[in-house]
Order: sequence, then C-alpha cells, then structure tokens
Amino acid sequence: MTRLDETAAAVPGAPPAAAAPKRNLGPLISIGVVTALLVLWWTVTTGTETVKQLYLPSPEALWTAITTLNTQLLADAGATLGRVLASWIGGSALGVVIGLAMARARWLMYALNPIIEAVRPVPPVALIPFVILWFGIGDSGKLFLGALACFMVMVVNTTVAVGNVPPVYLQAARSLGADSGGVYRSVVLPAIVPEILSGFRIGSALAFAVVVAAEFLGADAGIGRLIMQASRTLNTAVVLLGTICIALMAVVLDQAISRISAHVTRWAAQR
Repeated sequence: MTRLDETAAAVPGAPPAAAAPKRNLGPLISIGVVTALLVLWWTVTTGTETVKQLYLPSPEALWTAITTLNTQLLADAGATLGRVLASWIGGSALGVVIGLAMARARWLMYALNPIIEAVRPVPPVALIPFVILWFGIGDSGKLFLGALACFMVMVVNTTVAVGNVPPVYLQAARSLGADSGGVYRSVVLPAIVPEILSGFRIGSALAFAVVVAAEFLGADAGIGRLIMQASRTLNTAVVLLGTICIALMAVVLDQAISRISAHVTRWAAQR
C-alpha cells in the first residue's frame, strides 16, 4: 500500500482507493498452449525425427501440400462450408419451429415425441446407404443428413428450454392480462433465446461432422472427398491438412455464433 493509500485509509469517510484492474491472462494462456504444441510438433517431426512422416507429417510437408493443392483446397473448403451452412440453417430453423409447436400443443408433443426419441439416438451416418438410394450422391443427400442432425439437436433443445422457463414468469404475465399468445411472445421466446443460441453452436459442430462423413462416400468436391482420396494413397500430409481446414472453419463459425449470441443476449445476467 502506498503512502497516499495509507493516508486515505486513515481519514474517516474518505473513499476507498481504487482497486488495481485485474489482467485477463486467458488469451495469453491460450496463445502459449498453441505455441507449445506447434513447437512440440516441429520437434518430434523435423527437429528430432522421433515420429515418422507417415504417422505425423511435418510442418514442411503440410506447407508443401498447401502449395501443391492451391486453389483446389479453397474450392473443396468452400464446397464443404456451403453444405454445412445450408444444412445447419435449414435444420436448426425447422427444429426450433417444431420444438416451439410441440411445447405449446400437447397433442403434437404426444404425436411427434416418440418418433423423435426413436430416431435421435441413431447416428445420421448410419442412414447414408438409404440416403444414397433416395437422393443419389449429389448434394441433396448430404444436406438432408446435416439438416437431420441439426434438427434433432434443436427440437430437443427448444422443448427443454421452454420447459425450463420459471412458471412464476408465466403466472406474472397472465396476472397482468396477457393471453396465451402474449405470454409466448413476451415471456417464453425471450427467456429461451440464450439456450437456443447455445444449441446453434452444438448443431454447427455436428453439421461439420455429418457433412464431411457423407462426403467420404462420394462427392464432386469437398474436404471429405479430399481426405478420402489422400488416404487411399497414404498421403497423410493432405489428410492432416484437410483435418486442420475442418477445424479452422468450425472454430470460425463457432466464434461468429458466439459473438452474435453475446450481442443478442447482452441483456442477460452475466456470471
């Protein structure tokens, strides 16, 4: 404590000294961990050659793969991202709408819930043989699988979110004269927004997993097709490059959703 702080503390009624702002070390820790992993990767592959290139390609091999693929990599990444966005938006929107309808209409809940609960545990990739028969190997089948995965996440997320709205909020709105529709618009929908946006993040990651898995079995373009072709010739550098591209696209999309969520729900109490 400085002499000025001691003097202020000794004077009765003096305002307390301002606390020093705490420094957020989170970003520095993240950067440090990523840097350490990159150094370790270079050390075990190029520096000491402890790990063979077949099992873990070196950074130099990865750079060679990037320069060799060039625009093809961008085209494949764009194709995969386009399929993911289309399936994620369509499936999530339909899941929210159906979830709200099920939460509001009990008969619809009883009609659809058994079907949803029966289909939900089934991995979407298990349906790929049927999807190929129904839609062929075009984009429509991949969009269907991605949308189905996002739909299952969001329909359950939405019904649970509506059920978690405190009943006292609903009772207060009704006591103030709100009808059923007014309660839904003014109380239920705003209350479930944070949980809905969290479900969007889960759905986006799942959409990447399902779409890329569908691309393994046949696609004109896409990261999944790129990885499958490279794996047939044991070109592990391209396999690793495709995996990194998927991770980067998923992280960017997740960060975009997080920022939008923080802006939309800035009224919510922060922990």
